Amino acid sequence: MARKSLLKFAEADLMLKLNRAERLPLRRRCAFRVAYALAVSGGAHVLARVESGLLSGKLKSLLSRRNLEALYSALARLPPQEKIAIVHSFPPWIVRKLAERLQLSEVERLVRACSRRTIWVRVNELKTSVQRVSKALEKVTAVRKDKDFPELLELVGVEDPPFEVLKLAEKGLLLIQDKGSVAVAHALEPRAGLRVLDAAAAPGVKTSLIQQLAGNEAEVVAVDAFRSRVEEMKTLLSKLGVRNVHITVADSASLKLARKFERVLLDAPCTNSGAIASDPALRLALWEEPDVDRYAKLQASMLENSLQHLERGGLLVYSTCSFLSEEGERVVDAALQPERLDPSGVLGVNGYAGFSCSPWVRRLFPHLHRTTGFFIARYKND
Repeated sequence: MARKSLLKFAEADLMLKLNRAERLPLRRRCAFRVAYALAVSGGAHVLARVESGLLSGKLKSLLSRRNLEALYSALARLPPQEKIAIVHSFPPWIVRKLAERLQLSEVERLVRACSRRTIWVRVNELKTSVQRVSKALEKVTAVRKDKDFPELLELVGVEDPPFEVLKLAEKGLLLIQDKGSVAVAHALEPRAGLRVLDAAAAPGVKTSLIQQLAGNEAEVVAVDAFRSRVEEMKTLLSKLGVRNVHITVADSASLKLARKFERVLLDAPCTNSGAIASDPALRLALWEEPDVDRYAKLQASMLENSLQHLERGGLLVYSTCSFLSEEGERVVDAALQPERLDPSGVLGVNGYAGFSCSPWVRRLFPHLHRTTGFFIARYKND
């Protein structure tokens, strides 16, 4: 019910506006959003459940066939970008920015794909095997092995993880991790014996995959600026059986370490606009445009400092879970020489056109790769 409401709240709000009821108190507006989602999805028989004390008879009467037809007529008259945003409850400013980089028909396919969540689970091979986990999951749902990453499984035909998945996750045998996130860790090419800096590590999901791929034999320094998130990371890494990770609370925009590293991962803080498919609540949280420039400046300073810790001949991966060029191509163009970017073997398509780095970076999209939206740049310090 919550998912349906989040996918339809913008239409519900437009109906309130058309009927001059947009100034409702938040609790009543939310109740109407739920009622609207139920009505248009064929769940009218349960509308009474949201009526008590919140949804008045007057508000419920707005869900008439005549009002629905008026709403659809109003939607048809909207400019194309605004219509895409309202119909899919997708932040209008993101639709606008996507339309600056992609054909509008592709923007609509991307936005539509964000309404369907693909559940990926990454088997923790530090504690179990893909075969064992796959066999356990096949008792509750169809499972498909991923063709790109051997430790990754897709749960077929579900949009929420079954209880069995949560039980296995609690035991540290698997994690719910998007394929795009897995692709970032693989792009780093971690292996035993290497010194690795994870410059924005919490909550530790990619950190744990780095050590999984290295058989717990890399030496990892994991840095994050927030102590509460670092404590979460400690708990997660312990549950997963991850070793050889030195955890520190520090700001990677100003961090100064005496040593350099053969691998540096900067999965930078960002707007998280690329994660809307996996977290429908971001449709509401990002409805109003955040301060993108503030994120971009932070990413640039963190990338500049991370480069100072990269050993000669080493490899740095910069990534953001974002659809925005401001958090991807623009940051890379300002900081990294395109001739040192190496996309070979990195999953995805070329970056947005119009930037020097475009052919040498990769983007992942929900409508093309069934992942969250990710930007990935891999830099070799030759």
